[in-house]
Amino acid sequence: MYQTLQAGQHYLNTYPNQKKLSLFMPDYRLIRLIKFASRAMPAFACFAISWQYFFNDPTQSILANATLTALFALSIPFQGLFWLGRRAKSPLPLSLLEWYETLRQKLISERHRIADQAVPSYQDFANLLHLVEKTWGNAYFDEL
Repeated sequence: MYQTLQAGQHYLNTYPNQKKLSLFMPDYRLIRLIKFASRAMPAFACFAISWQYFFNDPTQSILANATLTALFALSIPFQGLFWLGRRAKSPLPLSLLEWYETLRQKLISERHRIADQAVPSYQDFANLLHLVEKTWGNAYFDEL
């Protein structure tokens, strides 16, 4: 599980921050949500725990409910990273495989060294898109 979370973090850091990619894959939107959740959910968890002091009713178990809510809020970014880690390891579908090969051939023709993958994964595609962003900048993504 830890390796999957690490793969998800690596995929999150590698995937280019290009809004046009959201037309082809949901990863861009999910990455933005995970980044937002990693900033906002700790504050929400603190709010959920401190909220129980304002409405302290001895007949209800507000502390248990607040603690469970806080734990769930803190787990949301980890759930997203786990999903990204699983996604990063999964093979590309046929619809994206052609795009991957086209980009790969263009970069090889410009003398970039790219390892040949028998079955490219989403992480390989993210690495390739990251290289495209470094090499050609936003010009390639503006053409999409």
